Amino acid sequence: MRNLTLELTSIEKTESIARKMAEHLFQGTIMLFWGEMGSGKTTFIKSLCSGLGIIPEKVTSPTYTLVNIYKCKWFIFHVDLFRLSAPEQLYDMDRADLIAEEGVTMVEWPQMLQNYLTDEPVLNLYFSTVSDQHRLLELETKSCDFDILFETMEQQIFSGS
Repeated sequence: MRNLTLELTSIEKTESIARKMAEHLFQGTIMLFWGEMGSGKTTFIKSLCSGLGIIPEKVTSPTYTLVNIYKCKWFIFHVDLFRLSAPEQLYDMDRADLIAEEGVTMVEWPQMLQNYLTDEPVLNLYFSTVSDQHRLLELETKSCDFDILFETMEQQIFSGS
């Protein structure tokens, strides 16, 4: 298990960290975004998508549609399961409706998605609010596929960027 905690002390720093992370994503990546309402999940996803070549204004939370799909060099599936109250509500959906096999999957409120995951490379992102402009972001994974991403983010911390 690998963990790293990052401080997001401004919108600019959040955007910078997300764009740097985007450089190290790969096809098949599944990112699970955990945190309370307003903790910065969608804002971070907008910046990740921007780093992957999507115009940030095109990135909106799919709370009512469940999935928004963006196209850059790969497909990005932006999934928001906030409105679901039970895993059974996903039974009508195929895995291909929720997981971008040839792209990146970003899931807000991922509690209901656990049955759809097998042995894919999963990166958990836990957001907590310190103050209006200050968030803590804890990255966690069991996959060695994210080693370069973790090493890059650790270098950013130690260099003070």
